[in-house]
Amino acid sequence: MKPYLVRAFSLATVLVLAGCLETMPGPDRPHRPRPPRPEKPAICTREYAPVCAVRGRKQETFGNACMARAKGYNVIGQGECRRGGR
Repeated sequence: MKPYLVRAFSLATVLVLAGCLETMPGPDRPHRPRPPRPEKPAICTREYAPVCAVRGRKQETFGNACMARAKGYNVIGQGECRRGGR
């Protein structure tokens, strides 16, 4: 093989490997958190059939069950949520 081809191949290999290096966070390079993942896309109809839904201890009224489930809530009853419980 010709010497200039060996040098060119070696240089190309070094450049490719240098591009694959991952730098670790340090005092001069603070760790940057990853951006949040986008919410799951949901296609819900715009019918108005209110439901009361819960996630953890938080209750919320949604326009319909699909909208509640799309936000990660569990439907606990038909109609709007009432204060002091369903």
